[in-house]
Amino acid sequence: MQTFNRKEMRKLFSSEKWKQGRAYWQTGLVLDPVQGSTSLQATVSGLTAAHRVRIRQNGNSVTMDCSCAEAGSPCQHAAAVLWGWFLAPGEFLKAEQLLLKIKALSKEEAVELIGQLAEEEGALLQRLLKKEQSTQQLTGNGLLCLVSNLGFNYGSPWANWRLFEARYRSALKLIVRATQERNTGGWEALFGLIKRTKDLLTIAPEAKNLLLPLFFEATDLFLLPTFPGLRGEMLNEFMAVYLQTPLEKVEEELFHQIIFKLWVKELVEKEKLCSLLSSSDDPLKLCALKKFRLRGLISIRYGKKEDLEELIDECKSHLMRLLWLLDLLEENSQNEEAKTLIKWGLSIFLTIEDRYILRYRLAQIYRKAGELRPALFLELLNFKERPGKAEYLSLKQLAMAVGEWDALKKRVDGYLKCRKFVNSSDYG
Repeated sequence: MQTFNRKEMRKLFSSEKWKQGRAYWQTGLVLDPVQGSTSLQATVSGLTAAHRVRIRQNGNSVTMDCSCAEAGSPCQHAAAVLWGWFLAPGEFLKAEQLLLKIKALSKEEAVELIGQLAEEEGALLQRLLKKEQSTQQLTGNGLLCLVSNLGFNYGSPWANWRLFEARYRSALKLIVRATQERNTGGWEALFGLIKRTKDLLTIAPEAKNLLLPLFFEATDLFLLPTFPGLRGEMLNEFMAVYLQTPLEKVEEELFHQIIFKLWVKELVEKEKLCSLLSSSDDPLKLCALKKFRLRGLISIRYGKKEDLEELIDECKSHLMRLLWLLDLLEENSQNEEAKTLIKWGLSIFLTIEDRYILRYRLAQIYRKAGELRPALFLELLNFKERPGKAEYLSLKQLAMAVGEWDALKKRVDGYLKCRKFVNSSDYG
């Protein structure tokens, strides 16, 4: 028999349930323990009933079933059986020994025993009589019902979330099987799983580190050959996860990559996606930034010239949008387009603060391209308006690089005096 790892099993239980399980075993509440090739079975006495417990191991996966009313997390009855195995494995009757006892029965005794089994475990006996492999056959509606009710309980978060993770992945396997059998209910179940994930992220944002990796595993199914496309309500729910969840940069990039793949394969409703990304939200809101970034990336990488022009036109109302678009252009090595956009912005945004920011951004692009003289001109204009020590040193370094410091030093010192700053010699 495979060995149940005590340390790993302990992680599946709350401290209280694990402690209770040990007490149950030590006080003799575990009855008739049986050891199978990959399982442990026993009956555990309770106040109102005796509970049947089965613990199965399949590779690194462990499942626990108990007839008690506990829901969500492994119960104290399962813990009691495991404690028995760890403390006294010799007390577990091996399945082959049980088989020898059965073979020693007379025909009448065997029939009577099977009759009792039919009363207690009729479903198991029926499956065994069919001589079929135990596989979970679900209708589309049944699978949708399961994933729609998928959830985790509170109390021992680590144990409950680990159990939730196992159930989530089991649901994905069942969905894949359904789609392979051309059961359209599989895709409906995937939609239900995405919707359920969105709901859980809303009510339990602290579980994001658990839920998002599972969510991305679910979206891997979008690339199956039979996937009908990210359309309708499924697209709405997917985008709701993207827009409503606070994301790290790498997480946002993963969402982008999913959309890009579907866009190229024409598996997403392009017009509806662009409609979802069009927004009159306050530009300072995180949701507005996400919409603008994704829409901008689609326009830059896959759109037409008029798509980008439409985005630029939206920048007239708020400098923040213009800066977002500049970031996207520079990230995608569209430096010439970025220069043109800034020059256009300088004709639209006329306040001192806005022009200072735009000149600074343009100077940085020139610096990166090795065009130091136009960068020097822009930084000199900015220094005139806002002289400071860091700005002075940066300007001096740039001017020396192009051999203009001697010619500019007197003018720079004059800006400092006009602003009643200390002498430039104090700046080094």
